[in-house]
Amino acid sequence: MQRSQILLLATALSALPVSSGLAGPLPVEGPLALESNQLVVLLGDTFIERDGLYGHLESALTAAYAGKNIRFRNLGWSGDTPRAESRAYFGPPAEGFDRLKKHLAELRPAVVISCYGAVDSFKGAAGKDDFIASYKKLLDMIQETSGAGVVLMSPPATQTLPAPFPDMSAHNKDLAATSQAIGALAAERGLRFADLFSAMGGTAVSTENGVTFTSSGYETLTPAFLSALKVAPAAAVPAGLRPLVLEKNRLYFYRWRPQNEIYLFGSRKHEQGNNASEVQLFEPLVAEKETAIHALLSGK
Repeated sequence: MQRSQILLLATALSALPVSSGLAGPLPVEGPLALESNQLVVLLGDTFIERDGLYGHLESALTAAYAGKNIRFRNLGWSGDTPRAESRAYFGPPAEGFDRLKKHLAELRPAVVISCYGAVDSFKGAAGKDDFIASYKKLLDMIQETSGAGVVLMSPPATQTLPAPFPDMSAHNKDLAATSQAIGALAAERGLRFADLFSAMGGTAVSTENGVTFTSSGYETLTPAFLSALKVAPAAAVPAGLRPLVLEKNRLYFYRWRPQNEIYLFGSRKHEQGNNASEVQLFEPLVAEKETAIHALLSGK
């Protein structure tokens, strides 16, 4: 495909109607029912971001909704919290919050699966009130920006590795308390709660350091992830699905987190801002991979 053709296609795609959260709040009980052609955002910290690199969780979700053409966008960011301060580059934490708001406004997802609490859990009981207050602000922003149905997912349990790594038993108690607080927030707001922490049930999962999961760790906890969401796993996941999901995620990562963003959109855009229009050229490439994903699942 020539560059001019990609640019024309990107322009056409930007004019198409985007799936939004018009379906309203999700039922708090029962299977997670997604409608055909909906866009689902995976939002959160390192746990969500790393699956963009490994693809086990998203591939399992994609296969579970085969035939519905569900699209996923990974907006995870390492070390992030509901305050979105990790998303700030050179400005105050509010800059990161505004950046997330901008992305959600552009995507207008129908559903947001939000997984926060891993970072704030290290503050223990002392950080609970600020965490919940921040989460409420984030939920208000998601609703005002997209109207999406929201699933609040608890953070996963950590693992204790042999010395010199620390014993994470005490911290898992803090994670359990954080999960309970998220469940209470979900009940207060009338939102679905996906208790991943409990669903893991003490299952040993491979990690790099007790906290960050490896690829095989994500693969091991995938059944718990689906169970927490009340999603029935697919009878079979095509072997070629995960490579397509990973390639789609790579292309979308370049779309929403381009290199040299400060030059393209920031304080130095006067130097290279003329190249900013090329970022949207990733849109048809992402769409092409999604077409291949759905064709694979339909047996074509």
